[in-house]
Amino acid sequence: MANIEHQEQLDVVDKVSVVLYRMAWVVVTLSFGWASYSGAYQHSIWQPLWLLAVGCSLLAHNLHIYNKLIRYLVAACGWLALWLTMSYYLWHWPFMAMFSLGAFYAVIGALAYKESFCFNLGLLRWMPLLLVADWVLSLGDWQALRVVSLLLAAIGCLLIAYHKIKQPLYYDIGKRSHYQL
Repeated sequence: MANIEHQEQLDVVDKVSVVLYRMAWVVVTLSFGWASYSGAYQHSIWQPLWLLAVGCSLLAHNLHIYNKLIRYLVAACGWLALWLTMSYYLWHWPFMAMFSLGAFYAVIGALAYKESFCFNLGLLRWMPLLLVADWVLSLGDWQALRVVSLLLAAIGCLLIAYHKIKQPLYYDIGKRSHYQL
């Protein structure tokens, strides 16, 4: 997490990675919003895995966090989700889509939990549980509850995107000396 009292000099790579991380929250918001809309108005929930894959990949691979173990775990979960999604599109096994959705949700839930401390937004600490609940609901025939959970997830991600976009870029980086390589 960044130390906002310290203003680090950012190079081009830093700026690009911070902008991509912030854009990823918007992409994930669109994915959850799309799924919620499709469930409410088209009577079948369709969450575009490719859109979720783009957003989660950008989140996982542009993450600025001091602890390298957490950074690597989130990135590994993102890679696992991508692999499972590719497997689903290659072999059309429905359980691969469910496992990839779970891995994507793990990335989003972990980062939403992290961002809850950055912005003192305690409600975001419930985002991992909300995503687990949505994943469980996706296994059954609870479409109305899924629409609500997807809408709440979209609102949570939108809240993060809003707060991330309005703050200066250097807030995301913090002190380079604190990063574990």
